[in-house]
Amino acid sequence: MILQSIKSVMSLVLMMMVGFSVTRKPWFGKQGENFLSKLCIQVAIPLYMIVNVYETCGSRKELLNLLKYFPIPFGIIIFFIIVGFAVSRLMKIEKKRQGAFINVIGFSNTVFVGFPIVTAILGEEALPMAMSYYIANTTLFWTVGAWLLRRDGGQEGSLFAKDNLKRIVSMPIVGFLTGIVLVAANVQIPDWIFNPVNQLGKMATPIAMIVIGSILRNIDFRQMKMSRDLAVLLLNRFVAAPALMMAILLPLPFNDIAKQVYLILIIMPAMTQFGILAKESGADYEFCTLLIAVTTVISMAVIPVYTLILGMVF
Repeated sequence: MILQSIKSVMSLVLMMMVGFSVTRKPWFGKQGENFLSKLCIQVAIPLYMIVNVYETCGSRKELLNLLKYFPIPFGIIIFFIIVGFAVSRLMKIEKKRQGAFINVIGFSNTVFVGFPIVTAILGEEALPMAMSYYIANTTLFWTVGAWLLRRDGGQEGSLFAKDNLKRIVSMPIVGFLTGIVLVAANVQIPDWIFNPVNQLGKMATPIAMIVIGSILRNIDFRQMKMSRDLAVLLLNRFVAAPALMMAILLPLPFNDIAKQVYLILIIMPAMTQFGILAKESGADYEFCTLLIAVTTVISMAVIPVYTLILGMVF
């Protein structure tokens, strides 16, 4: 398993290199990155989720077995939000950065990085578990996470702001729910519909990796200066959090694939939406952008290490 996992991760790295190499081409640039990003989230991943749920959950019984795992990622993320609060107070993080600090400890980039990594290491049968984490991640980010960033920016507002609640229902979630409905209703999709949907869905991983490669190429590494806040955050994110969750998850009586999925997603980088929302909220946008860049770079370095660890543990 270890060798196969490393090969799978290296395949993703090769796809990232394509994005890295074409980013500075005049025919690609920032517009190309934005286009592929929207194509991935709005088209490829939703179709990918429909096919995956349809094929993985072949019956209502298997579907119900999957849905029983949904409370777990909500509990994991809420736990890390509480940890973020405690650490930010203990380390006396600047008030205008506390929300950003907690966001990075609590939330992960499950779409662009998480889904491809989970699929590469564990196979497509693990994707519904990853989707359960994505739903928890999205729901809590656009409520608690958004409120924390507004607080950083000195804004008052409800935890359940109307504009943010609308963003919870994203296209990947729509795709996942469509798959659930099809399985629950025992609908048989004709081949002439299923085949193009399947082929379009398979674009998700290569497109996502090209986008990540493009993002990495556009990072100004000269801005990555280590500070106390950043050092504490990275230690929590990539050392303390996975070690703590491994200690908690290993004894629990549910299947190994679910445990591995949740452990992998904990070490994913900060969400890309995090930077956009920080700017809209008047939070410390430069600090947030730095966190996205640094966590993205470091996660690419530590993923092979954790792949080896998972291979030895499971």
